[in-house]
Amino acid sequence: MRLSSFISAHLEEILAEWVAFARTQLPAADALDETALRDHGKLILEEIAADMQRPQDGDAQQAKSEGIQEGASSSSSVPSRSHARQRERQGFEIEQMVAEYRALRATVLRLWKDAAGGVHGLDLDDMTRFNEAVDQAMAESLKVFVFEMNRTRELFLGMLGHDMRGPLSAIAACAAIDKRKRPTDATGAIVLRSVAQMKALLDDLVEFTRHRLGAGLAVDPAPLDLDVFARDTLDEIAAVSSGRVIELITDGDMHGEWDARRLHQALSNLVFNALKYGFPDAPVVVTLDGSRADDVVIAVRNTGPAIPPALLPQLFDPLVRAESDLRDADSQVAGANLGLGLYVVREIASAHGGSVTVVSDDLATRFEFRMPRVCERGR
Repeated sequence: MRLSSFISAHLEEILAEWVAFARTQLPAADALDETALRDHGKLILEEIAADMQRPQDGDAQQAKSEGIQEGASSSSSVPSRSHARQRERQGFEIEQMVAEYRALRATVLRLWKDAAGGVHGLDLDDMTRFNEAVDQAMAESLKVFVFEMNRTRELFLGMLGHDMRGPLSAIAACAAIDKRKRPTDATGAIVLRSVAQMKALLDDLVEFTRHRLGAGLAVDPAPLDLDVFARDTLDEIAAVSSGRVIELITDGDMHGEWDARRLHQALSNLVFNALKYGFPDAPVVVTLDGSRADDVVIAVRNTGPAIPPALLPQLFDPLVRAESDLRDADSQVAGANLGLGLYVVREIASAHGGSVTVVSDDLATRFEFRMPRVCERGR
């Protein structure tokens, strides 16, 4: 019997072994009934059998073996993709789902071999087509499983970052009251500095997860005096930066339309980054250049060790950290240790229709945040 016909004729026998193996995938399978453990198994086998019966030339076979699936369906209801989503929700690990496919392959070939009366000329072709179909189903499952796993993690991180803001605000309010009651006690100031650090980290985490989940960074521009805004922002940073010197230099027209909340986050991240990596006795210099008619530039410069050239191309990618970060996990400078700050700055610049670049050498490191003078709403 041809292998595709054998699969169709022995579905229940194959599925019984599928369920028996799935039961061993603990702890995820411990509380699942047979219906849940059979999840999409029948549909996957039927799809494999149908795939084996479809005509396939040499070019199509080579493309499939190389992972090129131009003719594959893009539907999310393909059984292998649906199976991956369900297994992820049931708590399976990725290696457990892969093990299911390995067991399925071995089960089908063993039962077929035991049922065969002898070797036929087309058996090798059938085995090749079967292995290709299983590999394709497994590849589709893996792609969806990883996507769902990442999405679940990012949803959790987004909710964590959002929900922690409430308790953090309560801590800040209590610390502020205590500081007013006992102005000479340093405890309140330490707590407020720690709250500022945590808030910067949480803001970065929330923006990162929003963008990864497809929400993007919407902007709500309004008329803004950039120099007044920058001074207010730098005053806030100075209050928690233990006496570090931050200089502000302005040139040209400071008026425009931007999202003040987003710019506050971007400027804070750049300045905190400069404070972290700059020499403690050297000032951080913030320059606002409004000398051009159509755009403005916010530059943040610090004197300190150069950024390694190998790190520059990926500096604005998420979760990229220099080796020094690993040795300085307890830094008192806010917003520097999750590896998200510069990524968020890049996304804010992009949302404003602008860009951010960096130049670093042995003399100084300079970030330039360039944006149109008038930002489009909802960009």
